[in-house]
Amino acid sequence: MKFRYVLYGLIPCFLLGAQFLYGQEKPTIRWLIWEQVPNFITSGRFKGQGIGDALTATLQENLPQYNHRNVISNTRRYNRLIQEADVCVAWAWIVPGSRDYRIHSRPISLAPRTGIQTLKSKQKLFGKPGETLSLAKLLADSSIKLGYLEEMAYTKEVHNLLDRYNGGENIYLSSANAVEFNLDLLDRNRVDYFFGFSAQAIFEAKLKGIPNHYQFYNIEEIDTYTSMHTHCSKNVFGEEVMAEVDKIIDDEFLFSHLKRVERWYGENLEYRDTFLNYVIKRNPSDRVSDPGL
Repeated sequence: MKFRYVLYGLIPCFLLGAQFLYGQEKPTIRWLIWEQVPNFITSGRFKGQGIGDALTATLQENLPQYNHRNVISNTRRYNRLIQEADVCVAWAWIVPGSRDYRIHSRPISLAPRTGIQTLKSKQKLFGKPGETLSLAKLLADSSIKLGYLEEMAYTKEVHNLLDRYNGGENIYLSSANAVEFNLDLLDRNRVDYFFGFSAQAIFEAKLKGIPNHYQFYNIEEIDTYTSMHTHCSKNVFGEEVMAEVDKIIDDEFLFSHLKRVERWYGENLEYRDTFLNYVIKRNPSDRVSDPGL
């Protein structure tokens, strides 16, 4: 009789132990995220509401057979981690050469054009709002200083210009572990302009409840949107994950993402038309570039 009680007492413990072991057996995906508003927002009132945050969360919700861990990265760490065995990224462009060690999804998004941020008070040095500027002409002007991040990938035309002017007094090269410059650098006159997305200053003004005193310009040397993809490690693990991801990416998923982009960047007819043609219909477009090619 006593043995029966002991046996009954062991059964719940055994079941709990089995559940624990089962949970531990689920493989873990490390998802790379980074602080780059409004693409990824890792702190503050809008934490987790960024464009890439939403994509990451949706994929995780639809992949219950895996454990998920978000890893906050930066440019240098990102380039190292994407070469490891259990790492995925929900929303990123294809890094040149990464097809050797990454498996990529179909295009899932378009990154808005990178341009330059400056102060509205310095418009006389740059041009009227809405103008598209020539980076070549700006770099030829030694009186204004550009800031750029050493390990960020831009277009071939941009990098050719940066190589030509690198080392000059009108270029501030940063090797900091960041994915975007702080707008304070403009306020403190450390630089006169730097590469960035239009939404960065819009978001900061909204967050602080103050007028936006920064000015964004498109530049001729970056005249296309960037193709964005989900990708994982190029191994058996990554192949299995990406096979499941491909099932998740449908039109409903993509339209939901488009609405998230428009929440932060505003509605833009050219962007929407290009998104529908390139991402939804999967047609080639001369309005889209792929840094990985």
